[in-house]
Amino acid sequence: MTRTKNWAAVLYKWHTEHALPLWSGIGIDPATDTSWEALDHNGAPLPLLNRRQRVQFRQANVFARTSDKEIQARGWHMFRRTMDFGFDPNTGLFPTWTDATLHHLDQTHDLYDLSFGLLAAASLGQAGWDVAADITRLEQALDLLQAPQGWHETPTRRLPRRQNPHMHLFEAAVALYALTGAASHRAIAQSCLDIIATHALQPDGTLLEFFDPDWVPLSGGAQAIEPGHLAEWIYLADSFARLTGTPTGLPLTQMWDTVLGHRLPSGFLPDIAGQTQRRLWPQTELLKAATVMQRAGHPLRPDARPAHIATALWEGYMNTPVAGGWYDRFEETTGQLISDNMPTSSFYHIDLAIGACRDLPD
Repeated sequence: MTRTKNWAAVLYKWHTEHALPLWSGIGIDPATDTSWEALDHNGAPLPLLNRRQRVQFRQANVFARTSDKEIQARGWHMFRRTMDFGFDPNTGLFPTWTDATLHHLDQTHDLYDLSFGLLAAASLGQAGWDVAADITRLEQALDLLQAPQGWHETPTRRLPRRQNPHMHLFEAAVALYALTGAASHRAIAQSCLDIIATHALQPDGTLLEFFDPDWVPLSGGAQAIEPGHLAEWIYLADSFARLTGTPTGLPLTQMWDTVLGHRLPSGFLPDIAGQTQRRLWPQTELLKAATVMQRAGHPLRPDARPAHIATALWEGYMNTPVAGGWYDRFEETTGQLISDNMPTSSFYHIDLAIGACRDLPD
């Protein structure tokens, strides 16, 4: 793909003609109507891998966002199966992991998982499916995690507390508010936003990840900085502002400059600041953030424009022998591919990044 004005169309064509058919076809276990956890680099399922239930929600969300009614229906069946059988019938909790036969392997009831359930419900609702009862059930599950500030990670109040699940709950709440217009959904989003603005985002534009029970940032080796999450917040904050007409108050320009300061010599973002491994997903978040800054009229240097980032993403991660597939993780210093499969969960990131590029002036 060259850096021309049709770069977004190239990505969209890849998405509709290759990625969606691959992951809604071979990517689904026909015995259970659920997604495999991953495909290998030849595009074959890895049926022995245990499966995260959040991946089912993430893939249902992707399928719900397409205009293809057959693929939408596959997303609905995936969501329906997860909602109907994903909760433990004895405890009412929502396990994170199942085995290949969908037998529950834990009782975690993770905020992260429930957030993606709510996001999938919102997208399916926008596509016309009746999700009212599902939203209620997921909200009741979320109530078990309510804390004085934000939400606990699990019913056992697992530590450390993290900004990441609250980021995705924010994302889900914004999507729910777009569907329902309910004040309660906007209030969830605002609560998550307040935590980020008050505790996670630092004066220099850095986003911290880990906190004690009272939202005091951890220090030293217990703390981490993930530039992809900071880029993701730029996109999510802009989405909130565009939907509600109310700016979040987050310093998006400063955050963008901080994101760019974390780029590796290749121009890609590392998984964790100061390290050299780089996964696919932070690059999709970099692209999404770049679309926000370009749309806002922010002056962008050539290597920070969406066209440049999209081309690098395509050439570095998505131009694979399996049409519609991707590579997941590289080592920056050697350029070596260090992942051995294509995680299904990556499609959520790719889908939103390509969607952010639609109709973007270049």
